[in-house]
Amino acid sequence: MKDKMKAWLVEYLKSIQLPTRRKKFHIQQLEDYLIKDMLKDPIRYQAENGYQYFVQIMHELAEGGVVSPVKKSHLNGRRPSLITEWWLEKATFENQWSDMQVLAVSDALNLTKYRQHPEWQTDMEWQRIQSIYTFLKQKDQYSWVTREERSFQLFGEEKFLSNDGSTLLQRLQLNLEDMKARVYGEPFAFWPAPNADIRNPKSVLIVENQSLYHTCRLLMNSGKDVSGIHPDLLIYGEGKKIEKSFNFLHDISNGNDLIIYYVGDIDPEGWGIYIRLKDSYPDANIQLAVPIYESLLNKNLTNKTETNQNEKSTYLNRVMQEFELQGRSDLAAAVLQLWELKLRVPQEVLSLDTI
Repeated sequence: MKDKMKAWLVEYLKSIQLPTRRKKFHIQQLEDYLIKDMLKDPIRYQAENGYQYFVQIMHELAEGGVVSPVKKSHLNGRRPSLITEWWLEKATFENQWSDMQVLAVSDALNLTKYRQHPEWQTDMEWQRIQSIYTFLKQKDQYSWVTREERSFQLFGEEKFLSNDGSTLLQRLQLNLEDMKARVYGEPFAFWPAPNADIRNPKSVLIVENQSLYHTCRLLMNSGKDVSGIHPDLLIYGEGKKIEKSFNFLHDISNGNDLIIYYVGDIDPEGWGIYIRLKDSYPDANIQLAVPIYESLLNKNLTNKTETNQNEKSTYLNRVMQEFELQGRSDLAAAVLQLWELKLRVPQEVLSLDTI
């Protein structure tokens, strides 16, 4: 019985070992799991002196350097006694890849981190590294493609480089640029003003909601401004989606000296989208569409703020500061009042009938 118990304990402890640090475990939990998973018979365990064998095995594992008692840990109160808490020493791994293998790819790849972490040296990892090495040696023959296309080409999985593959590249000290791959901007709906040069617009208006997008589109088609703003290009932001799709603007226009106006609902969610957009693209000249916000506030139509919105006061403070810098402290005060009263102004208050 003892040999069977020891084989099980060695295998189990090996399965939970960590490669970088020791792991603490409780002796009673280990014994309970042994009885439940291996023996499945507590009565037999007691009848055949299972606990005495368990104590002997723990001492043998300690002598072999597999486990060690936690200092100042209490005894378990049984005879013979055992320390209640133990350390499972970190796993030891030997290099799986030969020096010749590593040397063969060293002219294009840095495997230093893999030498430091032999636990990463698996057959599957080596196959992937060979795919990357072959690509890098022939890199000039390939065009720039999307991340997903390159991922499928090299690994047969279109999403690999956006998941586990990103870790692989980090370990090799590579990035998507090295793989001639890019994450292109997600397309958004847009509408040019009549006779506007879409490749060289001077101003862009981003609206958060679809209703206002269509209202602005119809106004632009008829040659009218949008509350005093004359955009060359209108973009439907689609709520938070604009935070990820904004880069598509660079694919459809040159973007030189471009003024980008933004308008969203007057509520915490709308302010959050705007501030995060500015922070994500600091080089872009993104600013509040002040005249449109003024029109929204002048309608004096509000409803309750939705309860699931993230009311982050830093967003509000930055929006108020921007209004004040543009000489519109009155709008800053109005926005603050709505925030404190937990009221919001949706963009839908502006329509062809009311604008």
